[in-house]
Amino acid sequence: MDFLRRADSVLRLSSSDIDKANAWINDDIKPLPPHRRTWTTTYFVFFWALNNLTLYSMTTGSALVALGLSVWQAMISTVIARLIIAFVAVFNGWPGAEWHIGFTVISRYIWGMYGCYVQVVQRIILSAVWMAVQSWTGGICVSIVLSSIFPSFQHMTNTMPASTHMHTKTFIGWVIFNFLMCACVYVPVEKTKRAFVVSNAVTLVTVVGLTAWAVHEAGGPGPLLSAGATLKTSDEYGWGIVQGITSVIGSIAVGLSNQPDYSRFARRPGDQVMGQWLSIPVFGTVVPLLGCICASATQQVFGEVVWNPPTIAERILARGYTPTARAGCFFLGLGFVVAQLAINAFDNAFSGGMDFAGLVPRYLNIRRGAYLTLILSVILQPWQLLSTASVFLSVLGAYSVFLGPMCGIMITHYWLVCKRRIRLSHLYKPDATSIYWYSGGFNPRSFVAWIVGFGPLLPGFVHNVTPTISVPIGATHYFYLAYPAGFCVSAAVYYAICKAFPYPGIDTIDELDVFGTFTPEEARRLGITVNPAVLVAEVASLGDDSKAGKTNLTVVESDKTSV
Repeated sequence: MDFLRRADSVLRLSSSDIDKANAWINDDIKPLPPHRRTWTTTYFVFFWALNNLTLYSMTTGSALVALGLSVWQAMISTVIARLIIAFVAVFNGWPGAEWHIGFTVISRYIWGMYGCYVQVVQRIILSAVWMAVQSWTGGICVSIVLSSIFPSFQHMTNTMPASTHMHTKTFIGWVIFNFLMCACVYVPVEKTKRAFVVSNAVTLVTVVGLTAWAVHEAGGPGPLLSAGATLKTSDEYGWGIVQGITSVIGSIAVGLSNQPDYSRFARRPGDQVMGQWLSIPVFGTVVPLLGCICASATQQVFGEVVWNPPTIAERILARGYTPTARAGCFFLGLGFVVAQLAINAFDNAFSGGMDFAGLVPRYLNIRRGAYLTLILSVILQPWQLLSTASVFLSVLGAYSVFLGPMCGIMITHYWLVCKRRIRLSHLYKPDATSIYWYSGGFNPRSFVAWIVGFGPLLPGFVHNVTPTISVPIGATHYFYLAYPAGFCVSAAVYYAICKAFPYPGIDTIDELDVFGTFTPEEARRLGITVNPAVLVAEVASLGDDSKAGKTNLTVVESDKTSV
């Protein structure tokens, strides 16, 4: 028992103004104080540029052209999808910027103090899976860099058995990439602003440079840009574009659900909006267009369309291992290694870390959670996941059937049900005195609306993953509307249920700034009093400390004045 107590003492997080981090709060999931909110409008522009200057964005056109669309029809789908993504990002990210709390804590007022764990665990799994996939791609980019430097590495014999579905070179690159990730996730999220600038600059030069090389080598943009669609009827055209829109949204649906995790770092509410409205439509459209131009030119260069940039580099080295080819592929691989490190850190490692911090806040903060997410991604063995790539990627892409309804409920609750008013102290009170306790810690209204939203999409989801299973054509067409349909249905159902069975006190707020969260300007606008002295508040009595701990919150003395 002494060993367990010592281990608990070592592993339990310390806290600046909380006696003990416990099952409901630590410094990383409590409302962020002003000194940690350092992201300005400029950095949100860079943040969302980072999310779109990626290998996946370059290959977006491949999925849409595979549906039978022409390149220009694919671009129409992309533009519409990016506008929808920007809309959801702005409205779902606003509570994070206004109340400075992340997805895990926001989930408590949506799903209940215990019901939130359903969504948090789901998010952790998705973060780990996507991190595994992105790390494997990063490993391929590392292997290109090594192949460009070392002739022995380029001509290395594969020693892996066929059952592993991988090459020795790729495995070595993956191991190195994961070590690089260990360094990246050590940096606190709020101190990564300069990384946005560096990553965006390097990746943009790499993307434009690769496209320019392909067009120059081919003597033009290639025939794919002028090729027509393979779809024949107007009905096929219409549903093809709709399917393309949903496909693009599905590729980023996981990131849309946890927008508050990053918007809460905004220096002031609204700083995040320009980055969302500007970078998502602009970079989210330009990069796929460059990818289409590059792929079209490769048809002239290699005799077939090659969508994936790392594959282009491998083709170049295989075609002629010359000093020029090696130098070009070195910088190409290096640029995409930087891109993969950045997107994997922010979209997967830090996101998973924030979710872990909400799941076990007594012992895990963002950094520890990010490392756990990295470990899980290694355990998942991405080479095995991708050995059945078509089914696996179909499941990941189609998972938006569950995430669209979730975001619809989140946005509806904040903007229409609680009318942008949150009682922060009650988000850390795990008992019936909290207005977010609902029924035994679960909010049945949100779960009913969620199920009604994704339920009708399941037949189409199953058919998409396993085409041999037949479903009515109407179910397939409805699935093509997956994200927007689920979003709207769940939002409408949730609002109707809340009007019929209203929450008592759901639109109340704290009279005092219990956590020292707001600037005087923010407090004045929200109607909250900032106490200028030290305020000691018993926020929750959790009973058995061995089960959940006891929360005593102390607001640090500041120079704020009452308003």
